[in-house]
Amino acid sequence: MLSTDLQGRGISWPIQSVLGALLLGGLGPIVIEMEGALPLSLQSLLVCWLPLMLGWKAGLTAMLIYLTAGILGLPVFAGHHSGIEVISGPTGGYLLGFPIVAALLGWASDGLVNHPARSQYLAIAAGMILGHVLILAFGIPWQVRFDPSLDVTALVERLLRPIALKSAIGLLLGVVLMRSVQRRA
Repeated sequence: MLSTDLQGRGISWPIQSVLGALLLGGLGPIVIEMEGALPLSLQSLLVCWLPLMLGWKAGLTAMLIYLTAGILGLPVFAGHHSGIEVISGPTGGYLLGFPIVAALLGWASDGLVNHPARSQYLAIAAGMILGHVLILAFGIPWQVRFDPSLDVTALVERLLRPIALKSAIGLLLGVVLMRSVQRRA
């Protein structure tokens, strides 16, 4: 939704991709401990938010750059982890779902460029929630392969609060950023 505005300012989608990957690589490893809940990772927040803001080309490319950097050993995954063992381990399904989520959310976002701001805000809210649900849909079955006794229902229940919080943060960031760009135009 911001991609067109950024391109109008001379920031092409490849540059947006690199900036998105840098943002994800810098903030994605941060994990915030929450009392009584699973830790809050900024990783999935950005995986959903970046393609909603930048569109499918820049969003997908940013995810691919990010994953490549992590596989090659840069500590960009949640908790500052890296390496092929992370991708092939219990959380690998979540990570492998990131590019698909980015492509889908970015594609949906590209279709809303000329819609009213209110529609775009609703799309951000829906996209943040849908993106997290899709990440879980990729990650949980993969994780169950490593731990067949995993209580999926309990895991999903524990994830609801962090997902709701990340979705709200993503919406707030999107609205603030979009409004600030519109005011400058």
